Amino acid sequence: MSGHSAESTRGAATDSVAALIARLLEAGDPYAALGACTRLDSAELEELALENRRQRLVVAAAPFVPPRLLERLAQAGDPALTLRLAKNPATPEAALERLLEGAPPMRVRRYLAAHPRAGAEMLARLAQDPDIDVRRAVAGNAQAPAEVIARLAAEDDTEITRAAAAVPAAGAGTLARLWERGEIWVRADVVEHPNCPAELLEQAAGAADPLLRRKCAGNPALPEAMLLRLLADPDEQVRGAAVRNPAISEQQLDDSDDPSARVRRLFARRCSLPQPLIARLAADSDAWVRRWIARNRDLPPALIETLGGDAEMAVRRSVTRNPATPGPVLTRLAGDADPWVRAGVALREDLPDEALALLLGQAENDRDRDVLGALGRNPRTPPDRLEVIAAHPDKDVRRAVAFNRAAPEAALTLLAADAYPLNRAILARRSDLARRLSESLLDDPEPQVRFAAAANLARAAVTETQSFQ
Repeated sequence: MSGHSAESTRGAATDSVAALIARLLEAGDPYAALGACTRLDSAELEELALENRRQRLVVAAAPFVPPRLLERLAQAGDPALTLRLAKNPATPEAALERLLEGAPPMRVRRYLAAHPRAGAEMLARLAQDPDIDVRRAVAGNAQAPAEVIARLAAEDDTEITRAAAAVPAAGAGTLARLWERGEIWVRADVVEHPNCPAELLEQAAGAADPLLRRKCAGNPALPEAMLLRLLADPDEQVRGAAVRNPAISEQQLDDSDDPSARVRRLFARRCSLPQPLIARLAADSDAWVRRWIARNRDLPPALIETLGGDAEMAVRRSVTRNPATPGPVLTRLAGDADPWVRAGVALREDLPDEALALLLGQAENDRDRDVLGALGRNPRTPPDRLEVIAAHPDKDVRRAVAFNRAAPEAALTLLAADAYPLNRAILARRSDLARRLSESLLDDPEPQVRFAAAANLARAAVTETQSFQ
């Protein structure tokens, strides 16, 4: 490409951004302007997105807007905006600090103290708040530093001490002091914490109260020897917590044959199990055990074949979702009497051609929306069939096509005029949506659709500009 041609292309890309901004300003739609602001830095669009108090209230509560807009709103001094910003999980730390500087009421301080973006300095300040509800919120904040937690843990308030025993920064010394208070629920939280001292874990593992043993069994820092001891506990909830613990090796579970179906279900949900245990679980009398083990990718073909013929529909459905299920089994299940099983096969992008042909042949008379919706999502479904599904009477079936990355433009055009707003909103978020369809959705009656369409067009315009820089 010549220098003149490259410069012309670069200029055209820049013009597309300017043209989009001009179009949105002319339309005067604050929702479309807000959507574009998620991708573009435009003072004029920001003014439009915040043009009235109602719109500012909407933006203050939205977790998907750019931080700069939330920081701007934090300067307004509006009590209603302040409350919404304090509750918004996306509000940046600088904006939170500004809100606190405004001496807000207790309700706002409580939300600030619980905010996931609150900084250590602000939390230290709020930990000294005269209102106990604010201090409780600080104690439960996962971002609270260790020194703040240690100070709060000395308070005579069960809610604070329980929260302090659960936050990540609680140190071993703090946890030991909390244990000494003797409150059973606080102790239970202490022994569940990864920083719990080893001597307290030993006490909890041998405690008479099954609550302490159960919480101890779930601690990921528990030594494997102690875990194995708890795996043989007489209480099924304790054994279940031990099975769920990621610290226990699957190989250590080989000899386990638990009398409780609830515990065996937890065994069946684990990966990398020994083959003898997999075989026992696949033959379990409890349908939920077989249902979970049927999804295990380590199942040998013979067991997959057996479970694929299980009398329980849910077990056969699980077989269809197993990545290791062979093609012949999928083909057989494509003709299953239960539509939920057929839908499981229809979702598979790796299904054999014979299975797809069988499902498509049945779809002529299949009124089950789960099967049709699964075919609508599957990129292997032929374009002409996707167009038919996009015109289906059921809105949920039609929506499936909006998620299909291989959907033809003819089907997407139908969805752009869909009667159900959510379908149009999902369509508007597609990164590969034709520009003409995105532009048509700028005139949609639903604000969420216009927002998504403008954000999509802005993304495309910025990407086009960056590719020539």
